[in-house]
Amino acid sequence: MDDLFRLLFKAASVEPTYHEEFCLAVKQSASVCSECHDVCPHQAITIKRKVEIDDVDCTGCGLCVQVCPSQALETNVRYQPSATLKCSRVSGKTETVHCLGRLRPSDLVLLNTGKKTTLAHADCNRCPIGSEATKETIENTRKTAEVLNELLGRRFEVIIVETDTLEEDLDKDKLSRRDLFRRGWRNVQHVAAEALAPLAIGEDDDSLPTEMQRQYQIIEAANPDLDALVPWRLPRVAEGCILCPVCTNVCPTQAFRRDFEAADREGTVLTLDPERCMGCDACVKACPVKVITMDEGVTWEELSGGELEAYYREPKKGPKGGFAR
Repeated sequence: MDDLFRLLFKAASVEPTYHEEFCLAVKQSASVCSECHDVCPHQAITIKRKVEIDDVDCTGCGLCVQVCPSQALETNVRYQPSATLKCSRVSGKTETVHCLGRLRPSDLVLLNTGKKTTLAHADCNRCPIGSEATKETIENTRKTAEVLNELLGRRFEVIIVETDTLEEDLDKDKLSRRDLFRRGWRNVQHVAAEALAPLAIGEDDDSLPTEMQRQYQIIEAANPDLDALVPWRLPRVAEGCILCPVCTNVCPTQAFRRDFEAADREGTVLTLDPERCMGCDACVKACPVKVITMDEGVTWEELSGGELEAYYREPKKGPKGGFAR
């Protein structure tokens, strides 16, 4: 009966969207990845054959989304461009999101008005939505967004404060609340897009996580030099690779591919599509011979240049000097 009342009085569905096809607990097992279950402060997540989220116990804090290494969980955050943004536990007349822990780095990039942005949260220790971990999550999101904005060459200053009340920052360059309602959400999105030109963020590929696509598009919009390092992680395969199918099987986005009939030469090639690699470490953990490591020294040329040769093995010679398949 208690659960029924809690469900009836719940204002809206706040649990994250779950993409089973990206989930490492499904691709491998719960013993390999249980991060969402471990971080949930309300025991709303269980992992059996897949991740199951209790829509009554889930408060929508977003912590599970933030720790998921393969981005199998995502939140849908709605907000309007503003220099101030607060969580739902902070009072005041300004733009509000359910919990600041739901924000992803690309959200903060879009939120950026070119001036100081203030994010306000209540006491996370006593919050019925999140937990103490929410504060660290917000700070980590801010740091990642700062790196992305530096690439874009835009001013980025986000101030995170703990307070009970936050009023709207009515500076002259900000759209008024009346304007926001008059123009409607679609027009607000158009205004925001113009303010962030040439940055246009969307989700074009259903086979890739939303946040991953957005961050790639932000890097692309920055138009970095080919030899410039970008905030991306890629696996490196060392000598000793046995070209087994494990890395290709566990990769949630099919970034790895084995090519047994390379067009330009004999032998077997393990290829990597950098744009499809989210740096989730699944291949690193699953590799039976432990020859895969993650590298953060990735250049824009590597990331944007199409498939890379991750490893190559020459064909074995047959008993009469020919090549054996």
